[in-house]
Amino acid sequence: MRITQNMMSNIFMNNLRRQTEAMLQRQEQIASQKRINRPSDDPSGMGRVLAGRSSLSAISQYADNIKQGKTRLEFSEETLKLVDDLVQQARRVAEEKSGDSVTAAERSFAAEQVKEIYDQVLQLANSKFGERYLFSGDQTNTAPFVRDDDYNATYQGDDGSFKIPIADHVVVDIDADGRNYFQAEADGGVNIFDELRDLINGLENTDLEAGSTQIRATVDPLQNAHVQIMNKRSEAGPKLYRLQATEEHWTNVKTTVQNAIGREEDVDVAQAVIELKNLETAYESTLAAASRIIQPSLVNFLK
Repeated sequence: MRITQNMMSNIFMNNLRRQTEAMLQRQEQIASQKRINRPSDDPSGMGRVLAGRSSLSAISQYADNIKQGKTRLEFSEETLKLVDDLVQQARRVAEEKSGDSVTAAERSFAAEQVKEIYDQVLQLANSKFGERYLFSGDQTNTAPFVRDDDYNATYQGDDGSFKIPIADHVVVDIDADGRNYFQAEADGGVNIFDELRDLINGLENTDLEAGSTQIRATVDPLQNAHVQIMNKRSEAGPKLYRLQATEEHWTNVKTTVQNAIGREEDVDVAQAVIELKNLETAYESTLAAASRIIQPSLVNFLK
């Protein structure tokens, strides 16, 4: 086969172009410290990197969900602790003011005290976490409880729960139905608002003997209300432990995925520098060979 000057020129041009592209790629890798800067650098490797980044995004979302769930549980637990303190305070009032020797004036003063307790419990039952009510089920924009002038409380929420996605198809439910906390009559529990209302009525009854009977009738239910609140508080413990354990799991997985992405994506800078030097040497050698084989005018043009 006859080798022409044009054929040799094309061969040298192709070699120089490939060497130049390779040098530019190594320079970009050294500057960015990334082996893969675009999909064409390594299509299969880029696929694995993108899959890893997608996993990191999901992990980050789960971590945010868990953080929000933990904060909500802790806030709910503190809210219920305050409710429990108020319920026990009302029970002590009932025990102390149920005696026949207690005067009407003392009971009237105690009634005002219990009214304050009632409204504080109502305020706590209507607590918000961020901009959403804690105990109104899925009706998070609606205050769960309202009362009338006779201290009758009405629930305005539903039976929804607060759901915390912590993994794919895994959700932790936190009870958000305020009736289960404050009006658990359907489950054999205590309607705290009704008991506080009955205590107020007993303390304000002008018939002291009948009032004593009414007051004494609230002592045991208020004690049961204390147990009811404690039981709801105890539900937070296992859920909080589960969230913390899952959070630790995702922290470990995140590190593993990040390392895997780094192994796939990051460049060995020292190796890239060596390869760049080798490519520069090869480039200079190609130019030198071309200058000997191709006519000087053409070599000068190629340079």
